[in-house]
Amino acid sequence: MSVKFGVIVPIPAAPIDKLISISKSNEKVGFDSIWATDHLLSIPLGIVPEAWSVLTAIAMVTDRVMLGTCVSDPHRQHPAVLAQRIATIDHISKGRVILGIGAGEAMNIDPFGIKWDKPVSRLIEAIKIMRRLWIGERFSYKGEFWKLRDAFLQIKPTRPTVPIYLAANSPRLLRLTGEIADGWIPVPMPPKLYRKRLRLVKEGAKRAGRPIDDVDTGIFIYTAIADQAEDAYKQLDLIKPQIVFFPKLLREAGYEVKLPEEISPMFYRDVLLTTEGVERYKKYGELISMEAAIDFSIAGTPEDCINKIDEFIKAGVKHFLLVNMGPNPRHVMKIYGEEIMPFFRNLQRHVPVANSAG
Repeated sequence: MSVKFGVIVPIPAAPIDKLISISKSNEKVGFDSIWATDHLLSIPLGIVPEAWSVLTAIAMVTDRVMLGTCVSDPHRQHPAVLAQRIATIDHISKGRVILGIGAGEAMNIDPFGIKWDKPVSRLIEAIKIMRRLWIGERFSYKGEFWKLRDAFLQIKPTRPTVPIYLAANSPRLLRLTGEIADGWIPVPMPPKLYRKRLRLVKEGAKRAGRPIDDVDTGIFIYTAIADQAEDAYKQLDLIKPQIVFFPKLLREAGYEVKLPEEISPMFYRDVLLTTEGVERYKKYGELISMEAAIDFSIAGTPEDCINKIDEFIKAGVKHFLLVNMGPNPRHVMKIYGEEIMPFFRNLQRHVPVANSAG
């Protein structure tokens, strides 16, 4: 499978009409996929539209790019409702939808009183229900979280099923990805940590009797490009607070950062958008070195970025889900379209799952 490049549309930075025009431009440049974050609330503060509505609008003005969420959860909608919505958008887009889904985050759920106990078990059950509905099955089901009686949908996707990509970071979810998922979307991390986590995905695939090539191994990652590397690195100040969300990864990567006690190992899942929480978030970036920010991103000159992407590919990445951090977003998009993506596509390489050390 050849390497693919996707773009996360800038939610909450841009208004909806801008998201649509950006998506059209990204398809024209040559990106393979466009992704929308599926949040009720989001950091930094700004406009946060409903993701599937945005993707529907994008589907109407694009022809080729795959369209996915990065990521949804199984708690805010009944799996039958989500399955119907996705099947509908799959028709609108002529078979281009991907469901990116994870175990959930507190900011989207706790303020609204939505129940999300046993999040991974809920996720597994929701996937089972959606896949049965998508193939047109009529069935009754008595699970731990949902009960269906003689249930079916009167719309199916245009394909046998919709690809499901798991936002997996914990060992349990990493193995589950290898067992049941069509793709993997982890949080930002350096290539050496990606390689280690891919081993757990491979374990899951082996346990399920699947080839690892069945899994589109991706990564959510920030990118900044400028003619002078320092100009790109300055943009990474904006993402330093996000890196604090993953203290375990920071330490594993070799960065001894003294973090406040309230930052748990799963802080990205637990953070809330209280006034106090937002103020603390702004200060957290001061704790992260520029060296760490560079390590957890794809940034610098075009040549720097090509070299870093090559490291990720050797670690097993097949699909890059990029957050365009500028400093000039149009220039970054142009560089990817004219230099970076052609470089890797012209090689006509088949992406390895891992190198011999992996």
